[in-house]
Amino acid sequence: MKAKKKRLLFLLAVAILLFLLIFWLNPTVFARDGLLTRLPVDDYLVQWDAGSTRRHDADIDTLWLFCISSGDVSVQREEMYEGYDVEVEQVLPFLYRWKRSFNDTIFRVTVGDRKYYFTIVST
Repeated sequence: MKAKKKRLLFLLAVAILLFLLIFWLNPTVFARDGLLTRLPVDDYLVQWDAGSTRRHDADIDTLWLFCISSGDVSVQREEMYEGYDVEVEQVLPFLYRWKRSFNDTIFRVTVGDRKYYFTIVST
């Protein structure tokens, strides 16, 4: 009986931890070799410092966005402080994807009223 209670408490703790982790990392953009660096901002006039950005493979062409939100999702690539719309495809209810060209390194992701910068720097 005690073993069943311990197992149930362990599974409950793992479920709560997973739930908190998903909401702490929400939204998350990732590629096949890892997560992109995220910076929440109030507006897109904030200067981005790419020095602390995670490095990724140079041949990454598809980026994925995991976002649990009822708000609209839009993605723009940034070039010289201007945002240009990117075509985003919704794959599953909380999963989106878009194509990246080699020179695209900074993306503006808007989820409802929240704004984020995501960066990908190739090695």
